[in-house]
Amino acid sequence: MFKKFLFVLPPLFFPPSQSKRAAYELPDGVEFLVGSVKTSFTCPAKNGYFADVDNACQIFHVCNVVPKEDGSTEVQQYSFLCGNQTVFNQFSLTCALPEDAIPCGSSADFFYLNDRIGQEKVNLHDDADLQRAVQIIPRYQQAPFKA
Repeated sequence: MFKKFLFVLPPLFFPPSQSKRAAYELPDGVEFLVGSVKTSFTCPAKNGYFADVDNACQIFHVCNVVPKEDGSTEVQQYSFLCGNQTVFNQFSLTCALPEDAIPCGSSADFFYLNDRIGQEKVNLHDDADLQRAVQIIPRYQQAPFKA
């Protein structure tokens, strides 16, 4: 009396969800910490971590150079916000309290440290780097420091 039917549904294909971060895609409410975000920073054609001086170093960027099949390169830029009351310290490549960081305006003087990331048997800092940094980090101006 009742006929049996077999329904076969083809599997549905859903492409994997991808959340591609890009330059200045920052958390909601960023303007409460930073004020009006200036979107002037663009990555140099090199890999590394870079303080955003135009945003008082409260924002930093990770730059990634990706080679393409045709021999050209694409520079990917990912933007991040440091936590409340911290700034990106270009010397340590971390977010830190302002008194423990090099002054934001001096950040570009330390961009070269990115060239050492990933190099075997090369320290991120040498004695000359330490001497340059301690001369301008506010906390070390308050007490003597020996490198």
